Amino acid sequence: MCNNAEALAPRLAEHRKIQQVKFPGRSSHPAHALAKSQMLRFGMILGVTLSDKRSAETFINGCKFIRPTTSFGGVHTSAERRARWGDKVPEGFVRLSVGCEPLEQLWIEIKSALDSL
Repeated sequence: MCNNAEALAPRLAEHRKIQQVKFPGRSSHPAHALAKSQMLRFGMILGVTLSDKRSAETFINGCKFIRPTTSFGGVHTSAERRARWGDKVPEGFVRLSVGCEPLEQLWIEIKSALDSL
């Protein structure tokens, strides 16, 4: 799961529909140095920001590998749109818990969902 998250983070950051990717494994993350000094791996949670609420919900519901959820804990990729809980984040902010699906299949499905926005 950590391997998948580390591989997906730069791909997502390069996608035209993604405005921002938050992941401590990226050298551009403000806490990267701290995370690197304290962690063996950077985890499997990515924060991705899309343009708006509709895009975020369409992305989550439009990818066959993503399971919409309110809490994480499984081995399958799941996601939630945080603003629906009143969090002070952009309406298009999605927390993505990357699962253990085969990386290239997962990327194909995620990219397809993003491309269709």
